[in-house]
Amino acid sequence: MSTIKISQLPAMTVESSNTSNTILLAVDLVNGVTGSIPATSLAAGLYSNNPLAVGNNNIQLPNTIAQFSGLGESYVQTNLINLNDDGSADIVVTANTGTDSTYFIDVGYANKNYQPGQEFNNIGTAINALDGYIYAQGINSSVPGGNLIVGSTTSGREVRFIAGGGSSSDVIAKMTANGLYMMNGKPFYFADGTVLSSSNTNTLAAAFNTANNATANNIYQNSINATQNTNIQSAWNLANTAVQNTSTITITNLNAVGNITAAGIQSTTGAIATGNLIVNGTANMTGSLNVTGIVNMNAQVVLTNTSFSNTQSALTITATPTVSTPSQDGYMIHISGKQNVSSRIVTDSYGANTYVVYAGRSARGNVSNPTAVQTGDILTRFSGNGYGTTGYAPLGSGRLDIVAVENFTDTARGTQLQLWNTPVGTNTLTNIATFNGVDVVFTGEVNPQKGLVLTPNVLSGITTTLNIDIANNSLYVFKTNATTTINLSGFKQGKIVEVWLTNTDTGGGSNHTITHGCLANNSTVGATSFTLSSLHSAYIKYFSIDGDQANTYCQVSYS
Repeated sequence: MSTIKISQLPAMTVESSNTSNTILLAVDLVNGVTGSIPATSLAAGLYSNNPLAVGNNNIQLPNTIAQFSGLGESYVQTNLINLNDDGSADIVVTANTGTDSTYFIDVGYANKNYQPGQEFNNIGTAINALDGYIYAQGINSSVPGGNLIVGSTTSGREVRFIAGGGSSSDVIAKMTANGLYMMNGKPFYFADGTVLSSSNTNTLAAAFNTANNATANNIYQNSINATQNTNIQSAWNLANTAVQNTSTITITNLNAVGNITAAGIQSTTGAIATGNLIVNGTANMTGSLNVTGIVNMNAQVVLTNTSFSNTQSALTITATPTVSTPSQDGYMIHISGKQNVSSRIVTDSYGANTYVVYAGRSARGNVSNPTAVQTGDILTRFSGNGYGTTGYAPLGSGRLDIVAVENFTDTARGTQLQLWNTPVGTNTLTNIATFNGVDVVFTGEVNPQKGLVLTPNVLSGITTTLNIDIANNSLYVFKTNATTTINLSGFKQGKIVEVWLTNTDTGGGSNHTITHGCLANNSTVGATSFTLSSLHSAYIKYFSIDGDQANTYCQVSYS
């Protein structure tokens, strides 16, 4: 056994870079055990079970895991430096549910060759090289977390904002429990280059103080008398004069009874209620505009909503507190009527040769580059949607479609009207009728209660030769007093043409031959002609089963 005492061992001046290769002698006084322990295990045990204390002062606060203390004549400091020119040095505090990219606060400084947008943190391009920063990182706006709280929790204290130096003259603004104050005559600058200076601010503040004094003790009472209302209007007129054409006023929660002329109000983030808002200038509303009175705007109104979902509409007009959920995506205007009252949409037109137009425009492509409508494209649809057991039919239970029947050009725009209905006891739309440019096609039965009324083509005077275009005519009425010939053309499959003629001749030889135009074996008289007596009439009915004379039949009735 060695007789060398531990105190006689030489001092160890170099420790291996791998601390597990450095062995220390150890004595466990509790268990009476002597042995060796690597430096790695010793360090792990110290930092796992004891707070890190740098300096020889006692740890001051409870639950401290690290304390740095010293005695400096002017200051003590800890310093973090990243020696890579492209990087940054950051002190990060992470929530227990945080990750490398979520739920942390970061205080850092960017190095001299720092490249915005190529960094490894979440600050993006908001900073440049050699900039300092502090920010909080959450996930997104739909979940909690990520707010950055900066302030003073001591009563009567304030938060000061400095720029350009560290003296009191470099304080540009301060925030107290009473609000935000601009200091040392500093103005507000806006993105459009306009400036709200101290003179404007003083005038505006006086105007709002007048308005506040007029309303603070009265706005929540039952009413505001005429004098108070005049004071409010005068205050607003003063405010409008102070800032009109020079700046933007943001108003949060304005409550007023009576009319407010908002010629210079360019932004409201609160509510304007219980009165008339008369806008003579530009009003950009970033919040909710709740108006119980009347809004009179003699201006173009542009409503833009690019964020509505398939359960919303871009514009909702309702006479009830709530509206039903849209039955499909793409609702642009949703109008909900008054309970137990028919909902009416009325459009008036005045003046000679004026009328009301409901037009649906359709194009392929997009709004910046529209392209031609193609065959089969629906240009406009009018539909009726009825509520069933659980909801509304998304495509309607009956509809009228205006459909393109050719690829559109500036000189060719053929269309048809399609009528669609749902038969009783089914949920299937059926195309019952199609109106084309030259004909109408019915896919179901046609049941006119009073029959079909034809408009006769009445020929004046005496006719001895009649040329019938079967495709384009239906009923003729004429008189004759001599031999008469009927010629047929324009044969159309399934077409019927009727002729009523009268022999008005009362002289000698007053019976005259009528040539009907059909083949002999295609007529009820069994000949190509018949003889019509004086003052007698004949009824001829032509039926063309195919597109020629050989397949056209005539029924001749006469006495």
